[in-house]
Amino acid sequence: MRFAYKYPKQAQVHFLENQLHEACALYNAALQERRDAWKVCRKGIRYYDQAKQLKPMPEEGLLGLANFSCCQMCSAGWIRPSRRSSLG
Repeated sequence: MRFAYKYPKQAQVHFLENQLHEACALYNAALQERRDAWKVCRKGIRYYDQAKQLKPMPEEGLLGLANFSCCQMCSAGWIRPSRRSSLG
């Protein structure tokens, strides 16, 4: 079986660039929230607390990531520390 690499169409490129920019903005906002919480209150924000904030955002039109799921959140950079990486 042969596979051919095809370049994405302009509409696909535009869509993917928008997804990337939104994921970067989402990651930066989450990181800033964690930093601010630590500076002001000396309190850490857990992964699940931030994940719960994301659920209503697509309905309110604040988050355009299509088919929001945990996998997309991880690809956006919100990855909780893996226990395997610290063991090995």
